[in-house]
Amino acid sequence: METNVCIYCHRTLDLNQLLEKAGKYRCKDENSCLEYQNGTDPADSADSADYISAVVKSSLSEAAQRIAAYKEIKEDRTKSGSGESGKASQESIAEFAWMKSVLDVLAAEYKDDQQWVFQYDETKGSEYKISLNDADSRLHVTVKMDGITGSSYWLTVAGENAAADADPLYQEFIYKRYPGSQREDVVKDVSVILLAFAGEKDLRTALLNEFRMEIESRCYKSDE
Repeated sequence: METNVCIYCHRTLDLNQLLEKAGKYRCKDENSCLEYQNGTDPADSADSADYISAVVKSSLSEAAQRIAAYKEIKEDRTKSGSGESGKASQESIAEFAWMKSVLDVLAAEYKDDQQWVFQYDETKGSEYKISLNDADSRLHVTVKMDGITGSSYWLTVAGENAAADADPLYQEFIYKRYPGSQREDVVKDVSVILLAFAGEKDLRTALLNEFRMEIESRCYKSDE
């Protein structure tokens, strides 16, 4: 039987126990709903089989919604990167102009460091790559900034020394999206990455792990 989640008590119940209004569901039995919220329902016990079952059902229901949202994000990124819309592509290039200007100046700061290569791909319009080739350490890393139509940015850091047929998921170890209003944070974070790689080699992993945990815990409110 199909189920859904009450917006008040957050229990996952059969649809015949719920009322639907404007796409939201609530318990038909208001007293039961209030008792559950107040903790007087015996099913609220952490050891209750009903409670545990409700947690699992609720988690699965939410997971399906989150997976659907991830698919939409992937489709948006694919459209943005493929130039599917000429208008969207031109907008993305224009929005990325500021980022390119700043990264070009950053590149000038590293002009004497032969390990780093700064590249802007004019054919893609809103992609900038910084590659590190450390032959001594057999380390090959790419720091990539992508512009997304709507003034957003993706920062990706990926290792390139994996097997050619390896799943790219396991090559990318930093992945962050920034709203357009926080574009300066992209430059600040890229600067941290460059310094982490430029420092003591035996500290690179520890520094980058700390950096990754810091940016993953950082939340941005979506641009209005």
